[in-house]
Amino acid sequence: MIPSIVHAPRALRRARLALAAVVLASAALLAPSGAAAQGAGGDPTLAQTLFEEGRRLMEAKSYAQACPKLAESQRLRPGTGTLLNLALCNEGLGKTATAWGQFKEALFASKKEGNAAREAFAQEHIDALEPRLSKIQLNAENTPGLLVRVDGGDIPAAALGTPIPIDPGAHEVEATASGYTVWSTTVQVGESADLKTIAIPKLLPVAPTSKTAGPQVPPAGGAVSGRSGGGLQTAGFVIGGAGAAVLGVGAVFGILAAGQASDAEKDEALCPEKLCTPEGRKEINAAETKALVSTIGVGVGVAALAAGAVLVLTSGPSRAEGASAAGARQGSPARVHARIVPLIGPEGGGVGVLGAF
Repeated sequence: MIPSIVHAPRALRRARLALAAVVLASAALLAPSGAAAQGAGGDPTLAQTLFEEGRRLMEAKSYAQACPKLAESQRLRPGTGTLLNLALCNEGLGKTATAWGQFKEALFASKKEGNAAREAFAQEHIDALEPRLSKIQLNAENTPGLLVRVDGGDIPAAALGTPIPIDPGAHEVEATASGYTVWSTTVQVGESADLKTIAIPKLLPVAPTSKTAGPQVPPAGGAVSGRSGGGLQTAGFVIGGAGAAVLGVGAVFGILAAGQASDAEKDEALCPEKLCTPEGRKEINAAETKALVSTIGVGVGVAALAAGAVLVLTSGPSRAEGASAAGARQGSPARVHARIVPLIGPEGGGVGVLGAF
């Protein structure tokens, strides 16, 4: 029984009041309140088991293992006593903001229940925690539909610009809005009375993406599509370019052949009096081979250039539109048919273009 403190000096009266609050609160913390245990729908046996195990671990200062058990007990059978123990556990774990919020909740519940001992116990810890609270302030530019999250939890728009108590440690801040890019950052909050201010910039609009085109359907009347004409035009440029390259090679071989034959005929050791020795004959034969390669290269190059020019000219939009109109008038589709045909002969070679235009 607590002795009367009515006539005691002020210092002694405060000491005895504090002692009474601790004793009464400790006795009340041993289990969830009976009213809460009867009114909730959880498993009372499991809730009590988790509560007792959490208390045992907390007394051993194993807060990391104790807090989840007390939290689950509170979820199964909510009670002011369990909530106060959970707040004590989070305070021991260093989660000052979480503990402060739970002590606040327990304070209101104790006032409602008329439990002065628990009320005093909760208020004492609230007063001790408040000067140590670290906070985060989120300042955001005006983005339509802005949604800000901290560690995955939504922050109401009304809370932006206001310092919010937060547990020490690293926290992920994310800002999103429909039609805008996502912005995020990580902030490290100090253990005691730290204030971190985060400036969230105005989000950038998402760049529009082109939709995938569906299958191309030829228009009525059998008109030649622009895609088909573009393909023929590309083929014409490729064939023409290859022809120009082959034509250049043929010209080089022609120059080499002419020079080699002339040198052999002028060399008295190889072809005295225009009668060539076997060595001279070899030089003449080599020159003739180069000449044949030159003839074939020039022929193929010229033919490829011509074929490329034909394809380019027949694939233009004006030609396609004219063919479309003619086909529509005659009731049949207008099409361009072309084939590249190699031509090889005893004196040279080339390519030809066969078809209807």
